[in-house]
Amino acid sequence: MYQLADPVLTIKGIGDNLNFALAEYQIEQLLDFLLFLPLRYEDRSLTKNIAELKQAAASGEIGEKNFITCQAKLLKWQEYRKGRLLIGRATIVDTSDQINCLWFNNKFLKNKLLVGQEYFFSGKIKDGQLMQATVEKITEQNIHTGRLVPIYPKLGDLKQGNLRRLLAEVIGKLHQAGELEQLFKNLHFPNTTQEVVEARERLAREEIIFLMQKSAANKQLHQSKRAKFQLQEADKHNLPQLPFTLTTAQKKAVQEIISDLQRKSPMNRLLVGDVGSGKTIVAALPASLLVQAGQNVCLLAPTKILAKQHFDKLQSLLPDIKLTLVQAGEKFTRSDRATFYVGTHSLLGKLEQIQPGLVIYDEQQRFGVKHRQLEEHLDQAETRTHLLSMTATPIPRSLMLSIFSHLDLSHLDEMPNQRQMATTWLVPKHKEDKAIEWLVKELLNSTKANSTKVHQQRTKQALIVCPFINPSTAAATENVAAVKEASSLLETKLQKIYKRLNIPTNQQFKIDVLHSKLSKKKQTAIIEQVYSQEIQILISTPMIEVGVDLPNADIMLIQSAERFGLSSLHQLRGRVGRRGQTSYCLLFSSTDIDKNPENQKRLQNFCQEKNGLKLAQLDLENRGAGNLLGYNQSGLHNLRFASWTNTEIIHQAATLLQQEPNYQSFLRPYLEKIQNATLEAATN
Repeated sequence: MYQLADPVLTIKGIGDNLNFALAEYQIEQLLDFLLFLPLRYEDRSLTKNIAELKQAAASGEIGEKNFITCQAKLLKWQEYRKGRLLIGRATIVDTSDQINCLWFNNKFLKNKLLVGQEYFFSGKIKDGQLMQATVEKITEQNIHTGRLVPIYPKLGDLKQGNLRRLLAEVIGKLHQAGELEQLFKNLHFPNTTQEVVEARERLAREEIIFLMQKSAANKQLHQSKRAKFQLQEADKHNLPQLPFTLTTAQKKAVQEIISDLQRKSPMNRLLVGDVGSGKTIVAALPASLLVQAGQNVCLLAPTKILAKQHFDKLQSLLPDIKLTLVQAGEKFTRSDRATFYVGTHSLLGKLEQIQPGLVIYDEQQRFGVKHRQLEEHLDQAETRTHLLSMTATPIPRSLMLSIFSHLDLSHLDEMPNQRQMATTWLVPKHKEDKAIEWLVKELLNSTKANSTKVHQQRTKQALIVCPFINPSTAAATENVAAVKEASSLLETKLQKIYKRLNIPTNQQFKIDVLHSKLSKKKQTAIIEQVYSQEIQILISTPMIEVGVDLPNADIMLIQSAERFGLSSLHQLRGRVGRRGQTSYCLLFSSTDIDKNPENQKRLQNFCQEKNGLKLAQLDLENRGAGNLLGYNQSGLHNLRFASWTNTEIIHQAATLLQQEPNYQSFLRPYLEKIQNATLEAATN
């Protein structure tokens, strides 16, 4: 029997090599392995005899995309080559009829098939044949055919079938028989989609319970400490003059932060605001008071380029405050004057030297990690540094109060007057080429009259986002846009447009691609070229969703938009129009959107709705089992299983904790390990 805490090496079928490969994915114990969840499920539960199968295919009742499972005997098998292509051909028969099966480049299949033996065959019908069928021996518990079959993310070199067999081995011999065994069965080998939904909701509830308990512990510890610095009443009147007027929400948040800084206990506040609501200046104004009072302040940004952008912006807005940009790899010397330091997480290693009175985190990281990061680099035993975190994650205030009970909350619920969300259009398939031509004309018409450098004369730029880096070979995602393919296709389309519009070579756009597989040095170089307007069109994965502030980006084109959650689409849309200029967001679909009314309605709602919180709630309301279990993600990266907008799950967690204050989540070891890994990654 297996225990959840057992190392994966104890699983029958896992040796040293596979154990080492799994460790690279942080899969070290059985619980880690069982929580490696499917991306989606293929419905192979439709079972027919061969005669029914043929009739359904001929009548159009089933199409080439439908999986069909039949139980049949192998009558004949042959294998041959056609050039480099290995072809396997079989004839299978049952009491009703017979049919041919065809496989390509499956060199292991002949070792598992015996003529005269009966099997389950599960595949798709094409040209009257069963294509690329999955073959499985007939047992009491089939895991590859005749059911909802889990499809997993890539896990090293481990094949899908072997991964299913290993998971079935563990689940079938769990010491925790009963409720937990059934939970994992429903996650990996469900009988219905409803079983998966309920199992995923259980994981979400356990995660929220864990967060609530961590929150309570953090609050208790935090309240027992004394603040490193206390702002005096006279100091709060020294706020810098700004060239614009703050919104009412911004003014309120600034005063809330100042009040915290005047208390004897250390500030621990979360500043929440939608994309473009002006969080940075709200954090910077109270921070400037501390600098004027002789205290150092640190602002930590998630990326090097964003840190530089924050530094440049704050220099222009706070000219009388000493600012220093701290970059990894550069020699650091602590200033003898009170300073506002701006940098990435590399600043953490300098905290002991800087001794800041306030640390500001831009873009909230995993829950609870920030406190431990500070303790790792700064003595917090007797006194504590004031802490302010910022996030654009759209969380309803009532839910924030439930989960982040250890934090005080400031909520920016209105936009600055000069900032308008991009006008958004859902572009039909037949109008995509026209939309590309419109984009080209918009960029061409943005030339500065007095500019002399060709690639710096455009005042507008475009961002194109694709879900994948490389084209997918999986059936469910084979049409989803990929960065490398999109770049090639765009170049081809642009050449045709240039020719049609008589655009000379020296006026054509510079295009580049950005994705996570590029080196950090290359990524930074590309973003800097976009920032300096040397690149007019950037094609990227969703990595630009957070941490890239490009003031001249006016047009966003999102490929395969149906693959994103509404919150992620909203974050992406917020990357354009950052200076308050008129901006546009175009949504392309990887399929004909008119043929999918549900996706069409969801994306049209996105075009009309500009409020991030409302979009997050719409995402929750519209998310059925397919989206919950499939490729689409919420975009709220702070959580593994839950969603900030799932009010019902959060209320259930709160109720359970009221009834059982000492409740221990079985996910606790897993979630703590994830937090530790996040902490280690952030501090390296």
